[in-house]
Amino acid sequence: LVDNLSITGLTHIVAVSGYNLTIITNAVRRLLKNRSKFQSTVITITLVSGFLLITGLSASIVRAALVSMLSIWAGYFGRSFRPVLLIVLAASITAGWYPPYLWSDLGWYLSFLAFFGVLVITPLFQARFLKRKPKIFLQLCIETTAAQIMTLPVILLTFGRLSLISLPANMLVVPLVPLSMALTTIAGCAGLLLPALAGWFSWPGVLLMTYMVDMIGLLSRVPGASIQVYLSWWHVGLAYGAVMVTLYAWWRKAS
Repeated sequence: LVDNLSITGLTHIVAVSGYNLTIITNAVRRLLKNRSKFQSTVITITLVSGFLLITGLSASIVRAALVSMLSIWAGYFGRSFRPVLLIVLAASITAGWYPPYLWSDLGWYLSFLAFFGVLVITPLFQARFLKRKPKIFLQLCIETTAAQIMTLPVILLTFGRLSLISLPANMLVVPLVPLSMALTTIAGCAGLLLPALAGWFSWPGVLLMTYMVDMIGLLSRVPGASIQVYLSWWHVGLAYGAVMVTLYAWWRKAS
């Protein structure tokens, strides 16, 4: 399964990350949209904190929670962070707290590169090429591609594997992650409160996750699903240089 996830570019769905927190915070905003800002903020922070405790305070989720908390805090006071400032601030705090991230943690770099793709590239692309806010499916497609653009050079430098079916695989599987989180939460609560009926509450989650695992296995067997591509450091520098030049051109056109 781990190898299939790598081939299809779906390893991120089994890593507790910012995507999971985004699902939680967006759900709270929708459910509490008629409540006061104070109530919404307190409940969101409580749920994020509880999620952190349940997941064991892994490095990736702590970084994602820090970004979420800063955004929530700014929103409560009617302000917003500039995306680049938010990323730099979160990176500075985490690196200052644990300096070895800078030279020993690939995940630290990948998480903030993915944040950059979602928070910077996606809005610039939409402002430059789209006249209205995209539908959920298109939004997911843009965000997935943006995150992959930023992380791909480092991944190829480190692992040398390029997934050619990553985008369709993400479109077929990632939209189901929120539903699978909800169904497994229901099953877990049923196991605690109604053990005798837990099996009945768990089967919807089992069916959904069986589909996800089977789809990942099917896509991983597609001929040429992934190829070996290795980049050198100077290739990586050129790639990110090209991204920065492109983003600057989009910003100038959109502003």
